[in-house]
Amino acid sequence: MGAPDKQVYQIVGGDQKAAKTATSAPGCFVHGKDVFSEPVKGNAVQFFVTGTEYFDNVARAIEGAQSSVFITGWQVNFDVVLTGKKTLWNCLRTAVRNGASVYVMPWMSPKVGVDTGDLETALTVIQLNAGLPSPRAFVLPAVSQCDQPGALGIAFSHHQKLVVIDNKFAYVGGIDLAYGRRDDGKYSLKAEGRQGSEFYNSCVPPIHSLSSVEQTAYLTRAELVAACFDNKAGRAAQFFLSAPMKPLAGAMDAYSSASDKIKDVNKQISDWWVTSDVVPEFVRKAQDKVIDAAQETAADASKWAYQQLGTTLQAKVEKLREYGGAQVADATTALMAWLNGATLDSLPPSLLQNTADTIQAFVMRLVLALQAEGSQRKQCYANLEKLGKLLPAGGKCPDSSVQPRMPWHDVHCRIEGPSVYDLSRNFVRRWNGVALQYERSDGKTVDALLRHLGIAARLKAPRIGAAHRPVRSKAQPGSCWVQVLRSAPKKMRVAEAAGEADKTTPSVAESSCLSAMLKNIEGASHFIYIEGQFFQSDYGSTMIGNEEADGGAPVSGPMHALMDVKGSPGYQKYAAQLGILGVPPGQIYKSLKWSQIDDVQRDIRGGGADFVNDLKRVMATQAQIAGFSALGPSQKSLKNPICKALGDRITRAIYDGKPFHVYMVLPVHPEGTLDTINIMTQQHLTMQSLVFGSHSLVNRIRRALLAMKYVRERKMEVARARELANEVKPNVLDEKIRQVEWEQYLTLLNLRNWDVLKNRPVTEQIYVHSKLLIADDRVAVLGSANINDRSQLGDRDSELAVIIHDDKSAVAKLDGNHSQGVGSLVQDLRKGLWRKHFGLMGGAAPAGTLGAPTILDAPANRDTWKAIQTFASANAEAYANAFPHLAKPRNRSSIWATWDDNESVLKGYMPFNERFWRSDQPRDECFTWDAKQRLPEQRPAEIRGFIVALPLQWTLGENNDSKMNLTTLANVDLDPEADRVQQTAATAFSKSDRANT
Repeated sequence: MGAPDKQVYQIVGGDQKAAKTATSAPGCFVHGKDVFSEPVKGNAVQFFVTGTEYFDNVARAIEGAQSSVFITGWQVNFDVVLTGKKTLWNCLRTAVRNGASVYVMPWMSPKVGVDTGDLETALTVIQLNAGLPSPRAFVLPAVSQCDQPGALGIAFSHHQKLVVIDNKFAYVGGIDLAYGRRDDGKYSLKAEGRQGSEFYNSCVPPIHSLSSVEQTAYLTRAELVAACFDNKAGRAAQFFLSAPMKPLAGAMDAYSSASDKIKDVNKQISDWWVTSDVVPEFVRKAQDKVIDAAQETAADASKWAYQQLGTTLQAKVEKLREYGGAQVADATTALMAWLNGATLDSLPPSLLQNTADTIQAFVMRLVLALQAEGSQRKQCYANLEKLGKLLPAGGKCPDSSVQPRMPWHDVHCRIEGPSVYDLSRNFVRRWNGVALQYERSDGKTVDALLRHLGIAARLKAPRIGAAHRPVRSKAQPGSCWVQVLRSAPKKMRVAEAAGEADKTTPSVAESSCLSAMLKNIEGASHFIYIEGQFFQSDYGSTMIGNEEADGGAPVSGPMHALMDVKGSPGYQKYAAQLGILGVPPGQIYKSLKWSQIDDVQRDIRGGGADFVNDLKRVMATQAQIAGFSALGPSQKSLKNPICKALGDRITRAIYDGKPFHVYMVLPVHPEGTLDTINIMTQQHLTMQSLVFGSHSLVNRIRRALLAMKYVRERKMEVARARELANEVKPNVLDEKIRQVEWEQYLTLLNLRNWDVLKNRPVTEQIYVHSKLLIADDRVAVLGSANINDRSQLGDRDSELAVIIHDDKSAVAKLDGNHSQGVGSLVQDLRKGLWRKHFGLMGGAAPAGTLGAPTILDAPANRDTWKAIQTFASANAEAYANAFPHLAKPRNRSSIWATWDDNESVLKGYMPFNERFWRSDQPRDECFTWDAKQRLPEQRPAEIRGFIVALPLQWTLGENNDSKMNLTTLANVDLDPEADRVQQTAATAFSKSDRANT
């Protein structure tokens, strides 16, 4: 039995009369007055299963543009390498020189907690206009327009990923034009020519600090700001803020390595305060420690951005730049400090929204002003053309000689035909709505600063006019039906309507991405294949071991070590001395006797220094939680019903006695280090959604199987059997329904690879970033929307997706026995992904038998899922035997796999610890629960392909719910440097009851 072929639908107007002619379309699409577009046939679609394929194709398309280029994304990096040695900026420059107009709209990240490089990209897009008679390159970083109240707004993002060329063809899917995404089917862990930010792995700490000589190869943010001003001051700043001459840089490296005293001073500061600089380290040292007369000049030029702001504000900026966010007096000071190298990771919650709003207003107005300034330049800034690459955040990056890169897996597509109109229309509406918001932005807090920079003219945001507006193509170059879907908050839709001067104003958020997922899950007849960055969905009650923990069970294991200092061996003695004995962790900063800190820390033999380290870590964690809480009210549980929909569809198959299978490919854990509390909490939500929750996906299948067992064995009616099965506790379900039974309906997979670096075997997850659902090889839902509340509910992150159904049919035996109609293009997509994951594209020993037609062509066949599960389980076992820091595939593992519950310590280093990657050093700080050794590793044996079984008992019985604000969680495209738990507890120590974020 196949999926329903056609569905006749009628578009009805407000008067309940037909607004358009009724149309017959495949039954996989969604309809309604608040759906962004209707399905349209006749499109040609090309899928990309590797980032390399997509980047090569889009690079050629951008360079060949004749009229217009539209780009929007969560992260758009001007210096990301697309193909060969060409960066995005190189390709855009070619397009502009050929006469095309370029419109670039990255998300305007708040800079507080996450910075995606949108300002730097904006500054370089502006440079594309240098020497032109009139500007053809425009940039508007898109502000988030979620419907959440108050400060919660800064937690959500513009998440669409779209490129449109000449309004003729468009690229949409999950891949941002950003660092790390360019990957092929070999998933290599080696650098292979990638440098700086291109060598990407957010799951390990960067251990290589770029020397001053190395930094000469990179651009800086301050330099790019100055480069937009074609005047004497700007030129001077460009010279002195750019990388220094190599002889001077070499001297500074020698000075740095010889001066232990300065290191000690810096270390004392960084013990308690965040001191990472956006401006390179050598610029700061040139200001503070003059080596020669040339650096005195550099010191003056480096203050270019705020030299006229007055001594009071300058003093505040310098203090904040040295000591981090806790000392900030107001949002204006924070803004200036951010521009001049300060981190804002430690801002008190009371300043979060105000600071984010101030930076947003400043960036809005600065971009508009620099758009005008940059357009007057006669020549492009020379260093941009010469160097082309931005200095990595904090001047640090992984050491590619010993640390693996994190391979990236994602899916994208190119569409040509009538549906490009809808994708282009989405961009135009978003752009013009944002442009209007720019012009209406509150400039009170930033206009004075702009005037000091010589910017006083009225600012006008560029619009996309008639010349570049799309027109629906009548040509039908292909056989695919396509429907464009969105998650669009009401606030965003209202802004779009105002920007386009619509006669009607939207009254609700749009959530057609969720509607499409639910409809195609329900309509699937044979199998569902999902690749997703997240699986976080309503799972019923939280279960910790055998207990229901929604009432607030205490955290346990590593999370407890991060959140409560009571486990530290010196607690009784030193807590009493510090006045915090018995004080709840979140209240310690109110009671702490600061005068006693030094005395405790000096007691090295008694463990005082270790206790202070534990205390700092706990206070940093508690401050981060408090900061998230201060953003606004937290929802009590996950809301989106995708887990229920999948469970219901499998339940239906069980009750009907028919085969049905769901495959799910997920990342090992969300992007980031596993000692970061929001990553640990995210993993808690994932494991509850998949396995442990009272109504997790696995437990929903178990309940259906148990109900049918009751029907057979107890001769019950189905309704009564279902009632009884729903009342059974998860631990009983686990006993009554074995894994081998529910795995007939569900296969859960991760992806992983390994290699040898400097004679040491290393491994890393292959990061699954896809947002893809395939049903019955007939329909694909593909885009930017994750399976979590942020993406699916519509009132939070903005998202863009497409439903694709191919009318060009083929015949396949999906179950291995009976012929069914499938879409040849969608089937080729799924088979291409499987070939990649099975190692059939190279990069690993192939899982050879999985490449047989009987496997690739029959995803609903028992032999297929059994074979895949067998290979995945064998690979998982081999990896776990070779690498002790990995979760065990068949046995319970802590979230930190080397954690010993009995002793509450790590038995071996974890990859989130720098000492995992290098030798111990005298200055290393340890916690009482820290490991003292690296456990032996070995080369894994008999790995076939890249698939590994998801470890079903990972975190079993362990509570990793930090109680961070649940409303804000679930979309971790995060700046790893901005969200590490190792961040200091600066604001937790302030006197005014403030906490860190």
